[in-house]
Amino acid sequence: MTNPTTPPPALLAWASRELGARPAVTDVSHPRENSRVWRLDLPRATRFYLKISPKAVMYERETLALRSAAPALGAGGAPQLRASSAEDLALLLTAVPGLPLKQLELSPVEEARAHRHGGALLARLHAAGDLSGPRWAEAEQALQAAADGAEGHLAAPGTC
Repeated sequence: MTNPTTPPPALLAWASRELGARPAVTDVSHPRENSRVWRLDLPRATRFYLKISPKAVMYERETLALRSAAPALGAGGAPQLRASSAEDLALLLTAVPGLPLKQLELSPVEEARAHRHGGALLARLHAAGDLSGPRWAEAEQALQAAADGAEGHLAAPGTC
């Protein structure tokens, strides 16, 4: 399935109502089949992001994080949830300054520092949310997957 370059019309209408104006839309999805993210630009350089989660469980996790932990990080420290649509698995988020880690050219020391900072933020998220029962098992699986991914990056040539 090829990703559409614009959000579904009903979803764009919802985002426009939430923002109070119709934004200019740019597809900023990652190059994988299940990534559906659009940058929404309003006048005076006001920017938001519209994201459709590929699965309900991912929508629930991200919504929990954005409602529970992100506000504690402040407006510039994490995206803030402007609105959400459980029916569409859609999130309307504020933009934050900076670039994704993958787009930065960092030394191994700087990259390790960034990953430690990310780990500290993740710990704050887990402390803020309800991670009992099935959520605890999901969190453990997500952490194990992240750790496995980090091991692969650390073992890659040129990372020492």
